[in-house]
Amino acid sequence: MQAKRIRRKLSKDEKTQRAILALVLAVHPLYRTMPELSREIGSKEAVERAVRRLSDYGLVRLHGSTLLLTDAAFHCHRLDAW
Repeated sequence: MQAKRIRRKLSKDEKTQRAILALVLAVHPLYRTMPELSREIGSKEAVERAVRRLSDYGLVRLHGSTLLLTDAAFHCHRLDAW
């Protein structure tokens, strides 16, 4: 049996999180930096908030200003979990 997905509107922060994951996944196994992401997304504060949240969920790690994708995030991506 397949569960129904209930779609809801994403908040602005969630859209930023999604954009960051997409940008980081697009260059994997290479890396993106916080300044690069801030320039592309347009708001340093929004990027910092989103990265902090993604880090709390275990999807990214920050090493200096370099954003690293976790194995968990890459595995979910490979499974097309989002």
